[in-house]
This record gives sequence, C-alpha cells and structure tokens, in this order.
Amino acid sequence: MTATEQKALAFLEQDALESIDMQEPLRRGFARVLYVGKDGVQLDVHGTIMQRAANEQAADRLVRRLQKAPKLFTAHKLWDKAAFEKYFCGADTFGGLSCNPCRFAVYTSKKPLPVSPVFSIRQLTLHYAPAVNQQYHLFNDSPYIEKLVRAGVFYGAFVGEELAGFIGKHAEGALGMLEVYPKFRRQGVGIALEADAVNRSLAKGQVPFGDVILGNDASFALQRSMGFSIPTAEHYWLMTEPKK
Repeated sequence: MTATEQKALAFLEQDALESIDMQEPLRRGFARVLYVGKDGVQLDVHGTIMQRAANEQAADRLVRRLQKAPKLFTAHKLWDKAAFEKYFCGADTFGGLSCNPCRFAVYTSKKPLPVSPVFSIRQLTLHYAPAVNQQYHLFNDSPYIEKLVRAGVFYGAFVGEELAGFIGKHAEGALGMLEVYPKFRRQGVGIALEADAVNRSLAKGQVPFGDVILGNDASFALQRSMGFSIPTAEHYWLMTEPKK
C-alpha cells in the first residue's frame, strides 16, 4: 500500500464501520485515490466514485474536482449527497438521478460460520448467468451479471442439480445479490449461501460486508441473526442517467 493509500485509509478508519466500502477496496488493492486530505477522501473504485468529506465545505470542494457526473456515486454523508446533487443535477447532459439509501452490514468476527451440509454450494459458470439476471430483483443488467460470473464471484446453492439460490460479490467487494428461488425459501438456503460467502472472504483475510437498502427488514434481520454489525449511519448510492 502506498503512502497516499495509507493516509486515505487512516482518515476512513476514524469512521470505524461507516466507510467500510471505501476501506476494503484500499486494503484489497483496487481503489484509486483521487483525493486525500484532512477534510476528506475521494476514491475511484472500478468507475464508482466514493466520497467521505469531513464537512459541507469539503464536500463541495471534492465534488467540484470531478470532470463529469459518474454513473455511480456513493455519498457517505448527507453533505456529500447534497453537493453531488447541487453540482450535477442541473447539468445539460444530466437526465435523471435515483438514490438508494443504505446501511452497512459488517461481519467483524474472525470466526468462520457453520454452513449447512444439506446444500451443495459451488461456483457458478456462464451457463447460469441468464438465470441469475432473470431472478435478481433489484436490477436487470446482463453485462454486469455476466462480468461478475466471469470473475468467479457468483456461487449457487444446489439441491441435487437444481439451483436453489445464489449470492455474488459486487465490484467494490460487497457481498450481495442474494436470491433464493420461491420453492426453496424458508429452508436455510440464504443463510448457507451467506455463511459460505463470509467464510471465503475470511480465508482471504478480507472483512465481509454488504449494503442493505433501507426498508429491507428481512435482510436486516438475516444479517443480525448471523452476527453482522449494522452501524446506524446511512450512506447513499446515487445512480445517474444521461440526458436523452
């Protein structure tokens, strides 16, 4: 890790778990530091801009450094969100903005979780990419799903040879895209998939974490039941659309 990356990590670690999605890409070596100072950090993580500013004035300064509105922007404070909306929502090239307020779920223990032997959990091949894209309920993005399957970060739980559910890992390293097919729900498939994903992360020396959209009470309950810590602070995924 470079001195710049270490400086950025030191700033973010003041927030403990509230900027885990910025800390882990730095630790894992795929975050590019766009700015670091006493007033904040701004990262590029596979094209997603992530920002944590110390105050409103710093948030404005950091956002103004961007040449154009990124497709994805993660604001870790309300003033980061407000600055982004202020400087980009009125642009001639801007078509729209959607916002997903979330909270993190972070597995802080080093202890592996038990995985039910009832299910066979294995890495998914490209053969399953269309099925994953069809079943996943939050978005429809075949190229993104296929890219992640190719990267080997999607795993499925099988009952015999039938796919019962799946889980993936987003580009920034967050566990997610957990889905269980209706006929297999309430049978422990989701717990088995997430426990297996946690254990794989721990084996690599990583801190397992995920995003939970506000209002998804079932997911919050699942994370708590598995020993995840859920900080109270919210963060915001801002997704931009080009003007048509």
